[in-house]
Amino acid sequence: MAVALFFPGLIPTRFDAISEFVTTNDHAKRRFAEADEVLGYSLADAYREASIYDWEVFETGFMALTLALADCAQARHGGRPAVCGGQSFGAFMAAVWAGALTYPDALELIRRSVAVETDYFDSLQEPLGCHFFYRLPHDTVQRLVEETRARGEWIELSVVLDEEVHAVSASLRSLERFEQRVREEGGFPFYTMNRAEHCSAVSGLRTRLHDEVYGTVPWNAPGIPVVSDVDGRLLTDPEEIKQDLLDGWTTPVHWQTILRGLQTAAVDEVWIPGPRNMFARITNKSIPTRVITPKTALEP
Repeated sequence: MAVALFFPGLIPTRFDAISEFVTTNDHAKRRFAEADEVLGYSLADAYREASIYDWEVFETGFMALTLALADCAQARHGGRPAVCGGQSFGAFMAAVWAGALTYPDALELIRRSVAVETDYFDSLQEPLGCHFFYRLPHDTVQRLVEETRARGEWIELSVVLDEEVHAVSASLRSLERFEQRVREEGGFPFYTMNRAEHCSAVSGLRTRLHDEVYGTVPWNAPGIPVVSDVDGRLLTDPEEIKQDLLDGWTTPVHWQTILRGLQTAAVDEVWIPGPRNMFARITNKSIPTRVITPKTALEP
């Protein structure tokens, strides 16, 4: 049976929701200890105190967590996935799992990237953000986007996770009004990031990351193909994987692109390691899906 390992995008997760897994599971303790060596501090302790905008801690913590869950899945269910992929930030964990990046190099890449990202967004005259929300049909979302543009304000659709889970990027000022309209239409706002992503407005950031960060770590030929969340291709060249991660900053994430890539890989089952099971929505209508959460990983 051909299995795909698919890593979810970054989502807010409190430490108390994962603390038992992080502090008692052998795979988690190993991943967090390795991160401690690279970062020079206790990642678990920092994660416990971090806010969702403490990007270095939150991103490296999410990487350690999801890789540990993937370790658990492989140990419990046996075999090795034939292909892997990830949505948004999850694509970095896919690069690690496939071997295109070593885990220590990926942690260093995140640390250096966060410094550039913070400088980039702090220097903008108009603060940008990305708002995630759910339970609105796609046609309604498109109408709200057009309403915003009709007022002369910039906005782009950044994420279509399925037909009812979306994210848009715009100025923080525009997002306040957009969130109000989401509520008025019967949708549920999830959270707003203090940065835009998966949109054309951050092309300057993509250029800086290419020039200042991504060339500072070695990229390796992957042991298994990586499904691109940019265009659905199966990537086997390290340079293509590097460019794909960069392109993710300026390309909207669409669940149909991801699904098409998994179908091209002809997988029989998808494993999704993450703190929540919402990402199973991407695949479980089309491909049998197994979700590995901290709770299920601790079950005997």
